[in-house]
Amino acid sequence: MKGNGALQIIFAFFLGLVVVAFVGIGVNTFYPEPAYTGDYGATVYSNWRLITGIILLILATVILVISLALPAHQAVITNGLLLGGVFTMIYAVGMTITSDQSIWRFVVVAVALLVTIAIGYLKFAKPWRAPAAAGVAADASGDANPELAARLSTLERRLEALRRALDD
Repeated sequence: MKGNGALQIIFAFFLGLVVVAFVGIGVNTFYPEPAYTGDYGATVYSNWRLITGIILLILATVILVISLALPAHQAVITNGLLLGGVFTMIYAVGMTITSDQSIWRFVVVAVALLVTIAIGYLKFAKPWRAPAAAGVAADASGDANPELAARLSTLERRLEALRRALDD
């Protein structure tokens, strides 16, 4: 189905929101917020926020890894899960930041940063797929695809002209 790019983006975004809602409601269902009463209640509540942030961080990481494991032809679902993982990561960091335990806050945010960088690198840099891209101009029989080769050549010339124009 062509021409539904905007709908796919909206669906992926909506899926991401539903994923973070599902995770948030699930965590709050099975690890509910404690009663906040007095000074002791403040400590318990701060610990709950930290532990909830850690749980959310773990779940966000799992969701992000699942989004990497899905096949590339399921881009809408993959992107929706990726957004859900990112939104859950934001939720985890936000929950952790509100905790009073600064060392653990730092550790959780550092792990979130490392996971986010790693997932971003694996998702968008795709270092293990670079050699396969070199054979794009060949068809299944190994013969060069002249139409694709011509299009690539034209694109390379245009990019080179753009580079020269920007250098001036």
